[in-house]
Formats: sequence, structure tokens, C-alpha cells
Amino acid sequence: MDPTPNSPRASSPKRPADKLDARALARARRDAMLRRARRIRRSVAAIAAALFAAAFLAIYVQLASGNDPALSSTSTAASTIVASNTTSSSSTAAAKKTAAKRAAETLAAEEPAAETSSSGSGETSQSATPVTTSQS
Repeated sequence: MDPTPNSPRASSPKRPADKLDARALARARRDAMLRRARRIRRSVAAIAAALFAAAFLAIYVQLASGNDPALSSTSTAASTIVASNTTSSSSTAAAKKTAAKRAAETLAAEEPAAETSSSGSGETSQSATPVTTSQS
């Protein structure tokens, strides 16, 4: 029995071949897209690693050779300024300590008079003594 050209069986062998070709084409495109994405990811990762290694190496060589930017001459001037500020602040701290000692001496001189005050019943009352702290 020979199929006629208009029968469904005559077109059915052609249809699966088209589907197979379409699926193969889609698979090939998807594979190509995945390969391209993988290549881009690898190249970005390689470039990032190379830049990091180059920057790390440059800094390491600079520090190993003794050319530390933190120890340059401009920081020497800055440290001199900081040292002079520290000296002036230490003299200010010394002045504060002296003033605190004088205040403590004044309070100590006034304390005995406050402690000996008596109430009407003959009992002596004690006042709270001030607490002084020194900053160093």
C-alpha cells in the first residue's frame, strides 16, 4: 500500500525531522550561550585576580624596599606638630592637676569645721567628704 501525497502518513515523516532539527538547533544555541557565559566569567575572574596580584606585589615591594609612605618626611613634620601639641596639652594637664590640688586643700581646710558642728541633742553630724580625682 503506497501512501498518497495528501494523506497524514506522508507528512508525518517530515514533521519529526523538523522537530529534531529545531531541538538540535536550540541545543546548539544554548550550548554556545553557556560556553560564552563561562568564557566571560573566567576572563573576568582572571583579570580581577591579576589586578589584585599586581597591586599586592607593588605594595609589598615598596614596603620591603623601605619606601614606606607612612614614614615619609611629610609625616615627620606632622609628628613634630603632634609632639608640640602633646607638650602643650601636658602642661595644661599639669596646670589642671595643680588647680585640683589647691581645691582639695581648700576643701580639706573647711572639713574639720563642718564635722564638729553639733545638733541640738548633743550628737555630732558628719558631712559627706568631697571626692577628687586626678587625670593623668
